[in-house]
Amino acid sequence: MASYEILTIINGNLSESEAVSELNKLTKTINKSQDFKQINIGLKDLAYKIKGYTKGWYFQLNFISSIPKDIFEFDRITKINKNVIRHLIINLDKDYGAKALKNKKKVDKAAKKAEIYKKKMEQLAIEKENFKKMEQQLQINESEIKEKNHE
Repeated sequence: MASYEILTIINGNLSESEAVSELNKLTKTINKSQDFKQINIGLKDLAYKIKGYTKGWYFQLNFISSIPKDIFEFDRITKINKNVIRHLIINLDKDYGAKALKNKKKVDKAAKKAEIYKKKMEQLAIEKENFKKMEQQLQINESEIKEKNHE
């Protein structure tokens, strides 16, 4: 069984009840038996025009499904439906996002990268300090040379 999260944006020109009705038509394909949650985020302005629309009704669906065919059917139907502006389906059990924190290989790899980065930053700080010392020494030498030339 896999946990899914779907974000759907429906035409903002529809009323809220019409948008909910459209969403209900789409969710008929999903087996809603386990932990189905539908969250109405509301009407929001889009950051840019999508298919000529500037507003959209945002809905979030969270559920568990053991039938991938239902997800593919939902995807197919939303692509056909003219009132759906955009949708995003995320399988929360895949090895990215929050679940990646449970993957020992990925955590170890990230820790190694962090350690390498830390060493490089320390080395860079040492090089900067050495450069400043060299600049100061150069300025001292230049001032000594100028003093000798004036004598």
